[in-house]
Amino acid sequence: MPKPSNRLSLVILTILLLLLGGCWNRREVESLAFVMAAGIDKAAEGGKVQVTVQIARPAALVSGGQGSGAMERAFWLVSSTGYTPFDAVRNFSMQSSRRLFWAHNQWLVLGEEMAKEGIQDILDFSIRDGETRRRVKLAVFKSGKASDFLQTELEMERLSSQAYIGILQTGSLSSSSVVDIDIHHFLLALAGEGIEPVAIRAEMIHRPPDIDIRGQIEQIDISSAPRIAGAAVFRGPKLVGWLDRPETRGYNWVVGKAKSSIVVVERPDAPTKYVGIEMIRAGSKIKSEFTNGKPKITITIRAEGAVGDIQDMFVVMDTKTAVASMERQMATVITNDINAALKKARELGSDIFGLGQSIYQGYPKEWKQLRDTWNDEGFKEVEVKIEVKANIRRSGLTEIGTPVRR
Repeated sequence: MPKPSNRLSLVILTILLLLLGGCWNRREVESLAFVMAAGIDKAAEGGKVQVTVQIARPAALVSGGQGSGAMERAFWLVSSTGYTPFDAVRNFSMQSSRRLFWAHNQWLVLGEEMAKEGIQDILDFSIRDGETRRRVKLAVFKSGKASDFLQTELEMERLSSQAYIGILQTGSLSSSSVVDIDIHHFLLALAGEGIEPVAIRAEMIHRPPDIDIRGQIEQIDISSAPRIAGAAVFRGPKLVGWLDRPETRGYNWVVGKAKSSIVVVERPDAPTKYVGIEMIRAGSKIKSEFTNGKPKITITIRAEGAVGDIQDMFVVMDTKTAVASMERQMATVITNDINAALKKARELGSDIFGLGQSIYQGYPKEWKQLRDTWNDEGFKEVEVKIEVKANIRRSGLTEIGTPVRR
């Protein structure tokens, strides 16, 4: 007769074997359609929405390096409609032989008309589904439908979704004239006190082909290319306007997301010549205070740069005086960018900078009196002081043909 300890081990082993029922909900990769980007628009039929998806075509990607496969489109673009986004997604089953798989999706693009009406239902679907990710980039297509934008391509990438990511990263790292926003950070701003969300601004460049495109599968020329620049401004869940590139850079200065940029200033000794200064480091701080019962906001920017290029560099100049002049001009350019962004946000009635959030965090009792009318009154009237401290770390100026380091 087995010992009690052995009997207990046998019982535990039996229970574990019963729990190992196999992968009852497994999904073979051959049965899945991998969604790489999605777009949502108002459907032509009233009361419905249209969902458009880019589905990767593995066969075209594998054979795309050589032979006839290089002419094949690396993705399949297909649309479906429904009364809700979830309903539209399920209706894809009538067009696709494979089940849509969302875990690899990188983009959610909204048409301008849809975004103006409000995107709360779209966000609900995006975060409720177990396969979707909150790191999906959120963009609004200006002056068109998301389905049109998803047709765009670039020569350097086989998948459009990868091309969009590349443009976003390049613009963010080199010019700070774009905003890099995903669903997660959009929701944080949407739910936050005293701050409104922004989204990526997407546009399309038309390139009329010299010859016709032969169907959707084989493509000879690219007629529509993507462009990502600026920002889409929201008030709550509704789109209210846009920021252009300088305004977007001003927004990034304030919120501390200006990674790098080029500031062009006049050469100190020759106003008709220019100096390009590369920003290598920047930081920001928003401070709120109350004076005589009224809020006051101070925005402090610290920026460091290095001279990237100088027109007619082999000249004799006073290095210290020249550097001081360029630092003053650099501070002026940054201040102008911030003022432009602040002016546009006030016109739109949307505190995208989080000035109200600064008051809420420092003065919660006073904020209760301001919150209901903040975007319409308080944000438009609050006194804002901008302090910019610019420093050129590496001037690279030349004095009688010899580089001089500061």
